[in-house]
Amino acid sequence: MKAIAVYCSSSDVIHQDYFNSANQLGQLMANSGYELVYGGGVVGLMGEVARSVKANGGKTFGVIPEALNLENVVHDIDDELVITKGMRERKALMDERADGFVGLPGGFGTFEEMFEVLTLKQLGYHNKPIVFLNIRGYYDKLLDMFEHIYAEQFAKEQYRVLYHVSETAADTIEYLKSYQAPDLPDKWFM
Repeated sequence: MKAIAVYCSSSDVIHQDYFNSANQLGQLMANSGYELVYGGGVVGLMGEVARSVKANGGKTFGVIPEALNLENVVHDIDDELVITKGMRERKALMDERADGFVGLPGGFGTFEEMFEVLTLKQLGYHNKPIVFLNIRGYYDKLLDMFEHIYAEQFAKEQYRVLYHVSETAADTIEYLKSYQAPDLPDKWFM
């Protein structure tokens, strides 16, 4: 495993605990030799994790769509920055480059990106690790919804192996280092 895509918030007005965890994740990624694949932004957790990776000697690969290629939005520290035509091309490039995925807390975009990699894994398009970094219990209600999905049989309970929930950046890195791709059940209920 060489590159980790991190999906996360672009907000600067969130609790400091989120920034502290993003900073720690970036430090641990760099120290473990993982390249950061991310949205290329300077703001929010996106900017924090990238600055931390770079400050600790790591490499960053930013991917940003033309519409967001704006001054004070795009980082100028990346080892490589790719500007795409749109969001779909951006996500495809990030998915292709990444050997694993981590979801720090974020908004609608973060959820959409994490759900896409979950769905692609469920359908067998990849078998890469997916981690929800559950800082301050941010993902608790989403995880409750996952349990509801299983209870109502909209997804098989065995799909809990699609993702890992971590409370700390250190646990996230340990999971990524020791990841063994699971055998996934057939998607279809019959």
